[in-house]
Amino acid sequence: MLRRTVLFSALAAAAAPAFAQTTETPPATVPDFEPIEPQTALEQTFVQAFRSPAMRPAFRRQFLESNVLLVTATRAANSPPQFGDVPGGRAAMIFTSDALLERRLGADTPRAGMTGRAALMRVRAHSVAINLGYEPTLLLDSEGITQFLGIPPSPDSAGPAQ
Repeated sequence: MLRRTVLFSALAAAAAPAFAQTTETPPATVPDFEPIEPQTALEQTFVQAFRSPAMRPAFRRQFLESNVLLVTATRAANSPPQFGDVPGGRAAMIFTSDALLERRLGADTPRAGMTGRAALMRVRAHSVAINLGYEPTLLLDSEGITQFLGIPPSPDSAGPAQ
């Protein structure tokens, strides 16, 4: 089970054997993480937060109020989230832009656009991976999601978007 909020890159792959239940430890393989070349203000803040802990509160606030994409199982309204493999289990997938989602999963991948706050509300009982397969990727367990959601909306927030 993932603990708290974890920013990771290739290091996460090296930690995967620690989650194994067997006594044999397979050699660590580093997945092919693609660096994010920020195309949006949210992605710029995300990369800055990865590099500087002082930027993480700004990223959290901006994420909650920005439009993001929750990967869904189908294109139907209220479709459940689709899950991807992460070190230690599976997680719902959220991407910060169409470009990142489509490069990783393809243009035909079902998705629902909404604010980060609305996306986290939909997956709060699960773990979530933000920008899975990129460097950086953000993994949140349910406790980490609760901490994000504990940040009050800013006075300028327009509220959830679907």
